Amino acid sequence: MKILYFYKFCVLGGVTTQLANRLKFLRHHSEVHFAFLEDYGGASAFEGYEHVRILGTVEEIKSYIAAYNFDVIISIDTYELYEALGPVEEGKVIIHEVHTTYSEPLQKLAHSKDSLPFHYVITPSAYMKGYLHSIGIVGAFHINNCLDTDLFQYEADTEQRPATILWVGKLDDHKNWSSYLNIAGKLNARMPELQFMLVGGYTAPDEIKNQLMVKVEQQGIKHFKWIPKVDYDEMQSYYSSVAQSGGIYVSTTINESFGMTVLEAMACRCPVVVPSVGALPELLDGPLNVSLYESGNEAECVDRLITLLERNALREDLKSLGEQKARTTYSIEQVGREYMELLERCKEERLISNKC
Repeated sequence: MKILYFYKFCVLGGVTTQLANRLKFLRHHSEVHFAFLEDYGGASAFEGYEHVRILGTVEEIKSYIAAYNFDVIISIDTYELYEALGPVEEGKVIIHEVHTTYSEPLQKLAHSKDSLPFHYVITPSAYMKGYLHSIGIVGAFHINNCLDTDLFQYEADTEQRPATILWVGKLDDHKNWSSYLNIAGKLNARMPELQFMLVGGYTAPDEIKNQLMVKVEQQGIKHFKWIPKVDYDEMQSYYSSVAQSGGIYVSTTINESFGMTVLEAMACRCPVVVPSVGALPELLDGPLNVSLYESGNEAECVDRLITLLERNALREDLKSLGEQKARTTYSIEQVGREYMELLERCKEERLISNKC
């Protein structure tokens, strides 16, 4: 089977990382290609894999599709692909994958679903499947994102560090970094020796970066470290370090279609405290749901954090439960099999449909 993935931005993190994870399974079962409209240095995630292209025009996309005669073509939240497809040949499978939670592309999908030539929709969580149904896109398939559990695993070291509260993400309104600093300020007032670390924000405008540092000062946060950029294959050392310190990963996101950084932390035995939004309750079901707080309720978040910081036995239980779930349900092997089976089923259905 020949598969083409098409996504707008070739940037490290997010969708690009997920595609690189899938490749580690799919390359043993199919010929996989990746095409992007714009290059932001994300190709390194594919570790020199030969079938990664930047196709910036409709004509380039058309030529590439014609050259390789793909069986399955998958657009991830990207509509420029459809301009190049034209009439879909019999037997080919066109899939639209939805990873975004932003309203503009989702409304565009809802309004154009009957005119676009895709046959199936895939999304990474039950939450997103339900949301798509609510806007008129029925029958979407839910396949989890996968995690490289060889990369993301706990690494102990001998250095002892003060307990650290870690936040990871872009400095944008959606990730709600400002709320993290509000929470850090409240925690700092009650537990002055706590350390706070924010990872991310390298691409943020200078104005936002300045706002970040001003707010740290306004909140009176004593021990704060900002690391704007970390290579993806180094993130496990940060999660592991926080876990070993007795600290916690915290999220303040407005919405999530999945929650990869939460899963990464769990795989590295780092306990988490996250808002009960989007797909995050799916990652933290059963006993793990003590880590959830009401979205926007900073006081509840602070209480959850303090409870975990002070209750060592509970924190250790959550570390073990989180690691176990991350390493089984979301492994590349487990999710890869499910994903490949779905693609094969879709291809078979299209062949049968064309014969009828």
